[in-house]
Amino acid sequence: MSAFQASTEALRVDHSAARRTAVVLLHGLCSTPEELRSVANALRGLGYTVQALPVAGYSFDAAAARQTACGFEQWIDTLEQRVDALRTLHDRVMLVGISAGASLALAAAIRCGTRIDALLLMSTALRLDGWAVPRSQWLFPLVLYTPLGRFWKYRERAPYGVKNERVRAWIERELRTRRISRAGSSVIGIDHLREHDRLLRHVRANLHRVRCAHVLALHAREDEVASLENLAILSRDLRCGSLRTVVLGNSFHMITIDNDRQQVLAETLEFAATVAHDAAPHEGADRLRIPTGERAS
Repeated sequence: MSAFQASTEALRVDHSAARRTAVVLLHGLCSTPEELRSVANALRGLGYTVQALPVAGYSFDAAAARQTACGFEQWIDTLEQRVDALRTLHDRVMLVGISAGASLALAAAIRCGTRIDALLLMSTALRLDGWAVPRSQWLFPLVLYTPLGRFWKYRERAPYGVKNERVRAWIERELRTRRISRAGSSVIGIDHLREHDRLLRHVRANLHRVRCAHVLALHAREDEVASLENLAILSRDLRCGSLRTVVLGNSFHMITIDNDRQQVLAETLEFAATVAHDAAPHEGADRLRIPTGERAS
């Protein structure tokens, strides 16, 4: 039995607590809920109310010939409205976000305070400093905030956030015939990137205002977009009740579809059960977990 299967069996106990817990899933910038499909299926299977939230001006719109962004504050407005609606029917609300979705979850927690009970942050990218980010990154504001970037677009390229070569080849095949893959859009326009940059600046400046009782951050050691320094930022600046971080040893940025996806599911279900039963926070010694076979440097 795999670690994920064992965790699933161990958590098939109190469906009533799961039903009283709502989970909102937030995918990455200009992408779709497909990034978190495995997480959604696992949580629904245990009785949680799960909503994969499309956000106008943030999510990829398959019906639109051209993707149009709106202000990041409107992204937060959409999420706050959903949180408030879910709180009328549920005891607890948990946000799960990956990549830019993790930043959006943090922004919602800054806005909503204790209306959000828990955050599960995957591949948090408050600082874009991974090993694949070009050295010219410091020039990026010139592209975002001057006429120089008017016709510039970001084009997705290998490794597509994935270390697993089979999954990477599958993504490449998808992008030959479609504008979107399970790892995100093939192209992200300047408007989306500018609002994402504004979102990151807002979140970094206000992390101390997060008041969630429970926060779990999952991050790949080899994340090519955002280094482990992002976990250090969370540990230093968050003032929430409980923060636990988990470092994954065999993935890149898209941890939900990469080699560590089973561990991601197991950690997600364990954390959701903690939230659903409102268990006591983890002790400080558990703030950093190193995967089996890997030593802390």
